[in-house]
Amino acid sequence: MPHHKLLYRVAYSMLGNAQDAEDLLQDFYLKLWTKRDELPEEAKNQAYLVTSIRNLYYEKRRLKRIDASAELDQQPEPPDSSPPLERQIESRDEARHMQVLINDLPDRDRQVLERRLIEDQSYEDIERDTGLSQGNIRQIVLRTRMKLKQQFETITKTWRN
Repeated sequence: MPHHKLLYRVAYSMLGNAQDAEDLLQDFYLKLWTKRDELPEEAKNQAYLVTSIRNLYYEKRRLKRIDASAELDQQPEPPDSSPPLERQIESRDEARHMQVLINDLPDRDRQVLERRLIEDQSYEDIERDTGLSQGNIRQIVLRTRMKLKQQFETITKTWRN
């Protein structure tokens, strides 16, 4: 475990809590141990290990978010908590129009945006899958969000007028 201190610092920087960092590191070591026969030779490199622990962190965070949303779905709604019918219809229309705007994006921009914002993939994962640089991915996400916001504001202005 020659990289233990580095991996602990990485985990602590992501979580901000010593106990959570230790738990993540323990899960990481367990995962490495169970896959020890399948690991590539570069698994001994610092960069590989740091990337792997970050990916584990993102995976756990994503699963925690899914569990939280499942809990919210199972909880009964308090009485009279739903928005008025008119607002529900507006929300559905807005979501439908936003989906149309997203579908009209160029394939590359749409895929990068969906991977980053909807699937919550890291820039590293997107870079690995698409071959685009992280800086390019950040620019695509930023510009595409701004473009969608402008188009959506234009649409909503015409609705309200």
